[in-house]
Amino acid sequence: MLLFNFLASTSSANLSLISDSGLPVFFSGALLMAMIATLLSVKNTASRLSYLCTGLIGLAILSSGAAWLSALLALGFGFNLWHAIVHKNKLLIILSALAAVLFIALLIAIAAFGIALFWIVSAVLLLSLTGFITNNETLNQAPLKQQQAAPEHYIESSPLASFADKQKLRQGYNTWRNKAPSLGALVILRLEGFEQVNQHIGRDFGDLLLAQSANRIKELLNNDGIVSLEDDEKLAHLGGLNFAFICNLASHKHLHEKIITEIFGATLKPFNVANCTIEVTARASYVHCNEQDEDFDNLIKSAYLALDSQPKQQVVAYHQQMMIEQLEQQARLKELAEIDFTNEFELYFQPVIVNDNGQIEFLELLLRWQHPKQGILSASRFIDDIRIAGLAYPLAIFVIERAAELAMALRMEGFAVPLSINVFGPEMLNEEFVEFVTSAMKEHNLRPGDLIVECPLHIFTNLDDKGRAMIARLNNIGLKVCVDGLGDNPVSLSKLPSLAVEYIKVAPALTADFSNQNNIRSLVVGMVQMHNQQSTKVIFEGVETLDQLKFVKSLEGYAAQGYYFGHPLSSVGLMSWLKQWQLAQQQSN
Repeated sequence: MLLFNFLASTSSANLSLISDSGLPVFFSGALLMAMIATLLSVKNTASRLSYLCTGLIGLAILSSGAAWLSALLALGFGFNLWHAIVHKNKLLIILSALAAVLFIALLIAIAAFGIALFWIVSAVLLLSLTGFITNNETLNQAPLKQQQAAPEHYIESSPLASFADKQKLRQGYNTWRNKAPSLGALVILRLEGFEQVNQHIGRDFGDLLLAQSANRIKELLNNDGIVSLEDDEKLAHLGGLNFAFICNLASHKHLHEKIITEIFGATLKPFNVANCTIEVTARASYVHCNEQDEDFDNLIKSAYLALDSQPKQQVVAYHQQMMIEQLEQQARLKELAEIDFTNEFELYFQPVIVNDNGQIEFLELLLRWQHPKQGILSASRFIDDIRIAGLAYPLAIFVIERAAELAMALRMEGFAVPLSINVFGPEMLNEEFVEFVTSAMKEHNLRPGDLIVECPLHIFTNLDDKGRAMIARLNNIGLKVCVDGLGDNPVSLSKLPSLAVEYIKVAPALTADFSNQNNIRSLVVGMVQMHNQQSTKVIFEGVETLDQLKFVKSLEGYAAQGYYFGHPLSSVGLMSWLKQWQLAQQQSN
């Protein structure tokens, strides 16, 4: 009541002050502009209405000089302060409180000192500015907050979040071993075939498909022999494409092998999604839990070592030899850091024989390492170490130089026999390598066809435009190209693209097993005929017996290679071997 009496008493005095000053006009314009800016920036409906009412009351005070309207302003200031407290916005609370304090201070000044009523509008301007600044800041920060919250939301909603993790697997293992130690096996499963899914369809869909595959596996683990983890889970997700479970072998010594076989059968069933058939495959490794090494971390490490050491094998059992081989590899890597190619590497040779006439098509040069401790090592034993050590390209250069020297020496002795060298990786598909080969052929006066480069199939099946250009350049300088390793998986033969190369080598897998000759004959014959039409010569590797040679000839292959014709020999005796071969051929004819 006292406030209304005060406002009524000061109204007439303020009217005269208002009419005599130009400040009200200024405040009116400023307040109008502040109202427009604030209303455009504020998105909350309640806040927008509050600022609108507060601004209109301020304009009403300026136009009428009615002091009692200040009571309504007090409601507006109070609402904005309450709104700031509810939303726990510190900046908004501070600025709203300052505007309210300024409003109260001006009311006191009007009462005590008789200043003009229109000055109270400055508090309204501060409040409007508060709304403009705070809401813009809130809008600018919103995307950042959403980004920060996104990972947490993703984790919570991930289809893989329901599976036990490595820590729960560890706890489950330790609990089981502490209760009743018995024979057991830790199994790691690695699902494959998701690279293209993630690339073409998206990682979110890939995770969903991975979870569905894992659920198929989970259903097969409803067995009393599978160790239960936390919340009765039996399958743990180790991260990526890797899963694990523990088998209690007390009642069934081969339970883990049985379960793995069942899992392969389940995972190989294709998924039908959006009219697309997606095939998922699996690989597995296992390690037995024994009294000598029951440490969980060592078991996990051993299972991973087994899985990674045999990438082409579907099921791998860990054995101590794997650890020995790993230690040997580490030792070889240290030795390779200081290796002398000239003194420690040597080239052996093995002939490729034409099926029709028994003549030598070419001699394949095979790299051997004269290891001071492990003896003579074939390339398959150390070529991965070469890549890891970053020596693939320098070694390829060394082999090219030695092959060029041998080819020149053969030509001087009257032997026009081409030599082939193995290049084990993509190091051949670069400008520097092609230029070196060109200069080496010129330096040793080599003719087109004297040298042949053999490369693994996977290099050719993933060639880009640059790689195809390099292959074309090798052909142009007279270096013939041979594709090695065709048909490790006979099913893939029909899916291979046509390759414009001189030779194609068929892997020994197609000549080793005679039990399924009838099954693969038509497929292989069709492949051979296709490449014969393209003037590509098909060579069959791994021929060790006369029966295999007869089988290869029936497949219409151009040539054959293997122990039937001789084991790899040191190139030191190459000249004498060729002379003996020539003599034997002349006597047989």
